[in-house]
Amino acid sequence: MSTASSIKASQGPGRSARQRASDDLVMATNSSSIVSKRSVERIYYPNEPHFFRFFVKKFQRRAPLINRGYYIRLHVIDVAVRRFLERPSKRIKVVINLGCGSDVLPWQCMTRYPEWCHNTKFVDIDFPALIEKKCRVVKETPKLSSPLTGLRTDVGNNVQLYSDQYVQIGCDLRRISDIEQALSSFIDVSECEFIFVAEVSITYMETEGADSVIKWASTLRHAEFCLLEQIIPDGEDHPFAKTMLSHFEKLKTPLRSVFTYPTLRAQHARFANQGWSQVDASSLWQIWSSDRWISTDQRRRLDDVEPFDEWEEFALFASHYCVVMAKSYPGSVATTPMELVADKAPKIEATSRDYSGTRGQRRFGAALKLRNHLGHDFLANTFGLGTNSRLKSYDLYIKESYPHDVKTHHTGPGSRMCHTITDLGDHGSLLAGGRTSPSSALQDCWLYHKSFDSWQQVGDLPVPLYRHTVTRLGSSSLALLVGGKSDQSTIFDGCLLYQPSTGWLECEFSGPGTYVPVFGSVLASEPGAGLPITNGAAGHRFIGILTGGITQEGTVTSQVLEWDLVLPDNGMPRITFRPLYLGSSNPSTRLDDGFIGLVNRFGASSFVSPEGHLSVVGGIVPNGLVTRDIEIVIAGVFSRYSDSIKVLANRGIRSTQRPLLIGTSAEIIDKQLVIIGGGATCFSMGTYWNPGCYTVPYDPEDVVGGNTIRPYSDEVWKLSKLVEVTEQTGNQKAYGRGNKRAAVKLDIPRLQINTSNDFVSMLKAGKPVVIQGGKLGCCTQTWSSDYIVGQLGPNREVVVHEANSSKMDFNSKNFAYVTKNFEDMMKEIENGHKLYLRALSDDRPSDQPANMKVDFPQLSGDFQLPDELSFVTENEFSSVLRITGPVNMWLHYDVMANVYCQIVGSKRFILFPPTDVDRLLFAPGASSSSIDVFSELESPSLAETHPHEAVLEPGDILFLPPLWMHTASPLSNLGVAVNVFFRNLESGYSAGRDVYGNRDLAPYEKGRQDVARIANSFGKLPPDVRSFYLKRLADELVQKIRA
Repeated sequence: MSTASSIKASQGPGRSARQRASDDLVMATNSSSIVSKRSVERIYYPNEPHFFRFFVKKFQRRAPLINRGYYIRLHVIDVAVRRFLERPSKRIKVVINLGCGSDVLPWQCMTRYPEWCHNTKFVDIDFPALIEKKCRVVKETPKLSSPLTGLRTDVGNNVQLYSDQYVQIGCDLRRISDIEQALSSFIDVSECEFIFVAEVSITYMETEGADSVIKWASTLRHAEFCLLEQIIPDGEDHPFAKTMLSHFEKLKTPLRSVFTYPTLRAQHARFANQGWSQVDASSLWQIWSSDRWISTDQRRRLDDVEPFDEWEEFALFASHYCVVMAKSYPGSVATTPMELVADKAPKIEATSRDYSGTRGQRRFGAALKLRNHLGHDFLANTFGLGTNSRLKSYDLYIKESYPHDVKTHHTGPGSRMCHTITDLGDHGSLLAGGRTSPSSALQDCWLYHKSFDSWQQVGDLPVPLYRHTVTRLGSSSLALLVGGKSDQSTIFDGCLLYQPSTGWLECEFSGPGTYVPVFGSVLASEPGAGLPITNGAAGHRFIGILTGGITQEGTVTSQVLEWDLVLPDNGMPRITFRPLYLGSSNPSTRLDDGFIGLVNRFGASSFVSPEGHLSVVGGIVPNGLVTRDIEIVIAGVFSRYSDSIKVLANRGIRSTQRPLLIGTSAEIIDKQLVIIGGGATCFSMGTYWNPGCYTVPYDPEDVVGGNTIRPYSDEVWKLSKLVEVTEQTGNQKAYGRGNKRAAVKLDIPRLQINTSNDFVSMLKAGKPVVIQGGKLGCCTQTWSSDYIVGQLGPNREVVVHEANSSKMDFNSKNFAYVTKNFEDMMKEIENGHKLYLRALSDDRPSDQPANMKVDFPQLSGDFQLPDELSFVTENEFSSVLRITGPVNMWLHYDVMANVYCQIVGSKRFILFPPTDVDRLLFAPGASSSSIDVFSELESPSLAETHPHEAVLEPGDILFLPPLWMHTASPLSNLGVAVNVFFRNLESGYSAGRDVYGNRDLAPYEKGRQDVARIANSFGKLPPDVRSFYLKRLADELVQKIRA
């Protein structure tokens, strides 16, 4: 018989030409699969021998989502086979890969587990045409053939290749008798134990044929079965399932078994009915979270393999694949699959308005509430990810009944995704952070002024963040931020408070450490005004709820916490967490592990009603899909003095086309839940976009009470237009018609600190703070002019700045350095002379930094830093005595962090964050600017800056973070202070002399030399060409800043 004839004969009895063509298409799925597995092999297993490379001609790096999906598929098979191999047995072990394609499982096992493979035979079974190709590759590849002893080919009985370790059988899986005959030709079946592996293979068979294979395998008394294939746990109309089924239909390789066995329970019953005594059915998503399959360390290490942030899409994929582990050993015990438990729910009828073309296709944006001059509400879906890239725009949504829309300014933040926008009432809407890529988080924050319809950049986050969660604190203009990621592998472990007057402050943790850092959680605050602090101290407190999110372990957490945020009038904000447990208003609801998915979610939208009911919409859950019955969950969370939260109701959304509640933006307006945008990449099977905007009649109180609301046809929301946003740069105004406004000043917070850790937290936050109540010694009582002169001696000479103007300018040098004795200097300052002393080292002023203890030992005993500032003392660089007359210090920055301790008199400080450096006229390489801040602060010239203001009184300590530009003006004739500089970086400071502690960091100094060298390299080119390329290089540097 010819080879072609033998192949046709082996493809099953009576196979028609059409059926054989279908078999060929099934075999073709192997080509795409092995390319993806090769990508995983190379990226995830760099230190192992690679075997897929012999079957893949050219390496193609797959997207992170596909890599991680195939990684978990390969990992599951590896774990299942490893457990089988490592179990002690006197029998010969046989690993049979059904529909093996070009999988390299035998070589991987022999490499990873050589000690367990001595008494093992690996058997690959697939269509003869595939096996013939695979046999040829094995024979021609020494790395594959050399581990095999006794190798023969064309053995007979469909055995294409035989060796002592590995066998290939070319046979249609429907021909079970041929498989039995082939196996019996080289093993005694009764003396063996088997594991059958079917990774997305028998699902392409007719269901009856696939079930026959499963049943036959169960008749082997000592056998296991590992099945990995698709399921549709929430029906074929689920958007992911619809995309998946359509994909395989287009390939003309439809999934057969998925309709007969759509769920884990159905798959469990399938195997039980086919004679398997012990069956365990799980989804890949459940397996991902199970330490029994993949350890915490293994999940954590994946963060270092490649940047990854497709969590929702990974969960969708993994929830639509099941793993069935079945055993037929004597004494096997049956198990029941775990699935999410929820009451069957009535559906809320939604009205949708379809998008046109790709308009509206936007995911992982954020909703922004707008209002026009007539008082009409509007919604914008801001930035996010479009069909090809991140978007520099937002979609504007209006009610169909509105005759007018809203005008918005076209200048604002740059493109981003996974950011937050929090409505702070009359104060505006706060945009925080986001990302460009999973390894490039953003730090900038913006305030949308509703009255001016325009954006203003405000103080940055202390650290770049995305996937964080922010909630407005009750009805205040304050906000709480929890968690988030600062890069691909680092979860922010703190909590931040936003105050309009001070920007962001890091909260202290108090109480037991019950909070596990997360990103993408559900965060909500109790409605209404804050409560008074219970111990009678001045201040307020807010309480709220935190659930879900993903931990450093890469799993959706089951933690449900109440948080209590205390805001004392003097002191750092403090937050306490305490655990809550879940309850249900329905006594018959089972509260098992599946129940936590009702409120413990990742990537969900959440809202709190005035009555205190928490609504959670969409997202992903720990143990399965957000099914049609739990698309919306309502919980009672703000029952005072309770240790639990109760799930009061769950609802689904009914619409002509089901929405996919992933990557959506949502808001509740006028008893309507408006869902805009959203969609997901459905693994390698295509991208699903929600087809339109959904208007859902929704009132939590009516839902909990069992009432229904029907929408009015003229109250339906629709997409109105696309608004392009130009990224605001240094020469653009932050406001539209309000661009003549002055800069908005923020008050530097005044706090008391109690421990050295408080100061370290302050240092980490990187924001200026006035520390009150610190013990500076007796200097605040004794350092009068006469006392200082008496201690140092009237004839002690010092070099001072003598100015001819009250506004000193370092660049123009409108002052002179003069030598005066202490007595004359102090008298002249008291008489209003414009003098300023910045003390230098007494012994070596040009080589050594100032040191109070060495330079002024007569005064140093009166001064001390508080114990809470021990970090400063331990890392001190210099301590400088400053004595000031009626003269302003010029605008400058210090490279080192420092604390300015006001001893005598008072002084006004204005500080600017490092992000303002390009708006304050600092020349290249200069640390001083000639801008007269106090004269220009109210003018439009500084409108785009972010000034922070403080007035220091005796005993106050101002913490100045590195690179914060600052200027100061005395409010009294005489001012005395001690300024202590300290190192807070482990490396990066310039080597060599640095008397003042403000020499720029070494990388900057080297960078300036590189810039000069680059500019010189273009020197011989025509001016227009030189300008063209230097501008392009400058733009590259700007892009590096934003990346």
